[in-house]
Amino acid sequence: MLNNLKYVLDIGSSTLRLLAVAKYAGKSRIIAEEDALYDGYMDGEFLSIDELSQIFSQLIDRMQLKMRKNIRSIVVGVPSEFCVCVCKRISRKFVDLHKISNFDLLDLYENNADFGDSEEYSVINYSPMQFTLDDNLKTMSPVGKRSTSLVVDASFILAKQSFLKLIDEKFKNIGILNVDFISAALGQAMNCAKDNDITKPVAIVDVGHISTSVCVYKGEGLALLSSFSMGGGHISSDIMQVLGMNFKDAELVKRKVILTIESEKNENYEVVSKGNLVKAPINITNQIVKSRIEMIAKIIGDVLSIDKVFKDIDVYLTGDGISNFKGVKNILKDMTGLNVYEYKNPFDNSKDKYQTSKTGLASLAEIVV
Repeated sequence: MLNNLKYVLDIGSSTLRLLAVAKYAGKSRIIAEEDALYDGYMDGEFLSIDELSQIFSQLIDRMQLKMRKNIRSIVVGVPSEFCVCVCKRISRKFVDLHKISNFDLLDLYENNADFGDSEEYSVINYSPMQFTLDDNLKTMSPVGKRSTSLVVDASFILAKQSFLKLIDEKFKNIGILNVDFISAALGQAMNCAKDNDITKPVAIVDVGHISTSVCVYKGEGLALLSSFSMGGGHISSDIMQVLGMNFKDAELVKRKVILTIESEKNENYEVVSKGNLVKAPINITNQIVKSRIEMIAKIIGDVLSIDKVFKDIDVYLTGDGISNFKGVKNILKDMTGLNVYEYKNPFDNSKDKYQTSKTGLASLAEIVV
């Protein structure tokens, strides 16, 4: 018997994934998945809006056939390119010594989730980074404690209204009337940091096909959220242009690259494409790949240097864009001056091991929807 079955859409920069998520043994698990390639998005805009309705409909039909159930509601993970993060310090004074309740926390958030009635953005998630009680007591668990004051460093994630309206409309057109939205970056960060010191900020960098997300997770919320339109697809494009091959062949060559390899002058990467042998000089190809990764790393470093609090932060690299390159962590470390670690789905050594957005969304959907 599946408990609390939910359907979650993970919107990647090159792939749409519809997930069936159920709670089993106290944990959220992805029990079925349907995916489809699409044109993606760049600079906060879908490259081909018209294709979304057809792909959404196909994903829904395939999932309903697989699960033998009609889908009536869906949870959509909003990518970082369509979001902003706003941090607020919120405080409340009580008349007497007061026992903090869950209602107090909810009231504090909802009464302060006002951002000037913005027509451009709407709040989709809010969460605490730290609570402070009397005598400057710092905690992440204020409920049940007594205090005459309550201060919370809160993180609010807002999504573009244009994105919310577009996706909601596309699903309503195919009969899905109940659509909820959550932050993909928040779910990803929550899973990544769950075994870490909750008071220590960590950075999660997800490099996808044509988009990169950078966030800092502290407590239970995001202290920073940023994105830029550059990813693994740009590496393929660089190889294509410099070595004069088509994009598909460049993608195949890219998958062969080992950045730590030292080659002789005439050594090549070799791939077979449509029965033809395609060669790419190792030295030149590695330099092409390294140059683009250094460009991505420079932007990541610039984003994290915005606050001196993040100067020694640990960075967790995920996503299919560059994570599969051997030697990539060393490049990021050299460029940013920060320690860089691998972030993949636990106990997963498949080709999907760096697709941590879907597992993060599955976990977050179980908590907040």
